[in-house]
Amino acid sequence: MMKLKSLSILVTSLVLASLSMTSCLKDDTVEVIYTNETSIFSFSLGTLYHEVKGQAKDGSDSVYMDTITLSHYPFTIDQMNRTIENKDSLPVGVDISRVITNIAADTPYILYGKIKEAGGEATDTLWTETDSIDFSVAPAEGLTFKVMSYSGRLGRAYHVKINVHKQDPDSLVWSEDESPYAFVSRSLVRQKAVYADGRIYVFGQNGDMPAIEYTSVTADGKSDGWIALDNVPAGTDSYSAMVWNGIVYFLAGGTLYELADGTIQPSPAAPEGYRLKQLLANANTASGLTYLYACAEDGTFVTYDGTVWSEDGSAEAFPDMNQRFYFASLPVSYNSNFARAVVFGSYGDATGNEYGFAANRLTNEDSWVAYDYTQVDTCRCPNIADGTMIYYDKKLYAFGGFVNSLQHKDYRHEFGTFFSSTDNGLTWQPVLQHMGFPASFREKYEEGEALGEGSYSCAVDENNFIWIIWHNGYMSRGRVNRFGFLPKW
Repeated sequence: MMKLKSLSILVTSLVLASLSMTSCLKDDTVEVIYTNETSIFSFSLGTLYHEVKGQAKDGSDSVYMDTITLSHYPFTIDQMNRTIENKDSLPVGVDISRVITNIAADTPYILYGKIKEAGGEATDTLWTETDSIDFSVAPAEGLTFKVMSYSGRLGRAYHVKINVHKQDPDSLVWSEDESPYAFVSRSLVRQKAVYADGRIYVFGQNGDMPAIEYTSVTADGKSDGWIALDNVPAGTDSYSAMVWNGIVYFLAGGTLYELADGTIQPSPAAPEGYRLKQLLANANTASGLTYLYACAEDGTFVTYDGTVWSEDGSAEAFPDMNQRFYFASLPVSYNSNFARAVVFGSYGDATGNEYGFAANRLTNEDSWVAYDYTQVDTCRCPNIADGTMIYYDKKLYAFGGFVNSLQHKDYRHEFGTFFSSTDNGLTWQPVLQHMGFPASFREKYEEGEALGEGSYSCAVDENNFIWIIWHNGYMSRGRVNRFGFLPKW
C-alpha cells in the first residue's frame, strides 16, 4: 500500500504542472512530452554504525559501537533483472537497521517498500536522502525501490540487497577433529610434515624404525586415511624432509633422496664429496631461479643452484643441527631475480633462554645471517620447544610446545599463542586477536609420547588450510575465514 497523502500530493503536483503548461501553449509553441524513464543508475551507502570488540580499562573484553564510512563499497546495478547489491560484503558487525542511502535516478521521485519488522508487509514510502532505512528486516530478495517518471508512470521495482559478512574474515577457525584416522604405525615421534601435490606426507619414527606415511587432502579440506610407504631407507632423518620444486627431498645416512608419486630413490641432485647433515631451506625467485640450502656433516654450509653445489662457509652461528628446522621462502618485490629464505629453530629447552633462533639470506648472498637478539628487546624471537614456523597470509607465524624464553613467560603454555613476524623474522610479537588455538590442542599435544621430540607436525596446503597432525595421526584443520569466501566478481 502507498502512503496516500504523500503520493497524492506528488501526483497532483505533476498533473497541475502539466495542465498549466498546456494552457499556456499557443499554436506555434513546441509541446513538452515528459519522459517515462524510471532507472536508478547510482546507489551507495553513507556512514553506518559498526560493532567493535576491544578491551576495557580493566582489561576485560568490551563491545562498543563506532561509525564507519561505507561510501567506497561499490554496488552492482543489474538493469535487466532490476537488482542492486554489493558483491563485496560489508564488514562483520555493521548495523544495517539504520542505513543512509545515496541514490541517483532519472527523477528524484523514488518510492521504497518500508518494512517495520521481519515478515511484515511493505509500504511504499517516498524516499529522501536523509531517511534511515531498516535493511535488517528485508526479505531474501531485498527491499523494493521504484522510480516515478515525470509523466507520472511508476517504474518496475528494483530489489536492493545489502550483504554483510556473517564471519569475521580475519579470524582463524579450527575444526578440532577433522580427520580421526590413526597412523598405520599407530604413533610417530620426530615428526615433520610436508605438503605436495594434494598429499600431506609425515616423516617420523616408530620406535627405532623410520616411517613415512601420507594422506590425500581435498580442496574443501577433507582427508582420507593414512598409507604407509614401503622401503623407507635406513637412517632416514625425518627432520630433514622438505619440498623443493614439487618434489619431496630428505636425507638418509647423509645421502639425498627424492620422493615422488610414492617412489623413493636416491636423488640425482646429490652432491659429490659431501655427506649432508641437514636440509635447511630452499628458495625460488619470480624469474625462475631456484636454490637448495643444506649443511654438510663437516659443518660447512652448501648451496645447490640446480646445476652445481658450492660452499658457503661455516655453520657456527646455527644451533644444534639435530632438530626440526622450519623455513620460508619469501618474495622480494624490488627484484624478480632475488628471493629471501628464513630459517627458524630453537636453542634448546632450558627454561630461561632469552630468545629463539632465526636466520635469513637473500639468494644472491653467499652466507646466512643469524639475527642477534642479545640486546634487550621486547620483540625477540621466542624460544619454542617443538616449534613450528609457517608462512601464512603474508606473515611468518611461530607456535608449538612450551615457550622457554623468560621474556615470553605470559605466553609459555603449549599451543597457547601464535607469534608473528612481518619483517622476515627480525622481530616477533604475540598475536592477541583473530589467530588462536582451541583449548583442546594443549591436551592433544601433551598426549604425545615424547614432548619436545616432534610429537606433532604441521603443514599448510595450497587451499590455505593449516593441518596439525598429532602423534597418533589424528588431524585438526584451520583456515582464516576470508580464504574460504567465494569470489563474487
